[in-house]
Amino acid sequence: MINKSAEPSSALSTDAALELLSDARRRELLMALLERDPRDGADAWLPLEALVESGGRDLELRLRHSHLPKLESTSVIDWRRDSNEIRTGRRFDELRPLLRLLRDHPDALPGVRP
Repeated sequence: MINKSAEPSSALSTDAALELLSDARRRELLMALLERDPRDGADAWLPLEALVESGGRDLELRLRHSHLPKLESTSVIDWRRDSNEIRTGRRFDELRPLLRLLRDHPDALPGVRP
């Protein structure tokens, strides 16, 4: 379980980082943020509509009530609930090396897709 009471300035533990990456939908969201064009700027918000379309209402509910709050509570993402958009949070860079590893070596871990 991720420790939500941890000091905001402390780094994500390895266990917390791996827990965040343990779900395929969370990885998909984080990979989409990783692949954003740097020219979009740090303030570029990613609408979640395209990701939700493929999974229907059930996915939308899981994102809204589970995955997005978990990512937001650890400051990995910023989430605009009213417009349903996300962007990288102040701690996203702590996950960036693991995300790049998963992206660059998709066959390295059996059964894990980026």
